[in-house]
Amino acid sequence: MPKVKSIVKIVGTIKGITYYFLNGKPVSREANPPTKDQIYNDPHFATVRANTKEFGGASILSKAIRNGLGENEKLFKDTRFSSRLTGACRAVIQKGHGTPGERKAHLANTPEALKGFQLQKSQIFNRIFPGTPITTTNANQQLITILIPKLNVAPKKGISNNTTHFRLIAAISTVSSHKWHRKSQKYQPTRPKANGLGAMAVTEPLLCNSDYQNINLVVANPIKQSPFQFPKIKLFPRAVSNPIAITVWLGITFGSVEDGNYKLQENPRAMECIAVL
Repeated sequence: MPKVKSIVKIVGTIKGITYYFLNGKPVSREANPPTKDQIYNDPHFATVRANTKEFGGASILSKAIRNGLGENEKLFKDTRFSSRLTGACRAVIQKGHGTPGERKAHLANTPEALKGFQLQKSQIFNRIFPGTPITTTNANQQLITILIPKLNVAPKKGISNNTTHFRLIAAISTVSSHKWHRKSQKYQPTRPKANGLGAMAVTEPLLCNSDYQNINLVVANPIKQSPFQFPKIKLFPRAVSNPIAITVWLGITFGSVEDGNYKLQENPRAMECIAVL
């Protein structure tokens, strides 16, 4: 084994050579990374395999949310939004039941992982929006309502002098619970037809520095239910959790009204997840 003769003490791998100390003396050796076969089959890499599978599941879960947000993602996101959202979804899977690497992924089980999540990390929604939104839904979740009891939006410093109005955007994204499928070797939604759907509601342009009360934004759930479907009869019914989670988002933009049209200003604009139903 080669010894390192240098006054500079290095620990780590540089250009394929690993430097470390053995019995108090610096030595080096050529790094031997694990082979693909080892990673996929060696029991010593079980944790690596589990992390890889769950990271893939987090990416799939993140994609479903982004699909539901649609154009709102493009309007509000920053360059690292996708990776940040995947990280939040990874935290959801880590809290799921089952064997590591195959744990169930359901947003409704860990709503705190997404609540308060910003599409634009540098534009914090509650620092721009001074109201307190209240989210409610009816019994079958056909309608999601966001109520703002009181609101007076004053443009922040740095906003263009031409800014006179603001708009509120409510959006929802439906996300099915996901399970690991051994045959396909990836996470798949338990309710594919209800996964990644979205809907939104937008206010008319509202004047800044004006008092508003009881602003309501009502969003219709895009999941279609057949009115002629006969209910299944169960001799021993039991409570079953809803396999569909609904992420609820609220955003704000600023602009001005010219010739009856709302002219959007580039910044600030912000949107955050305010609830997971």
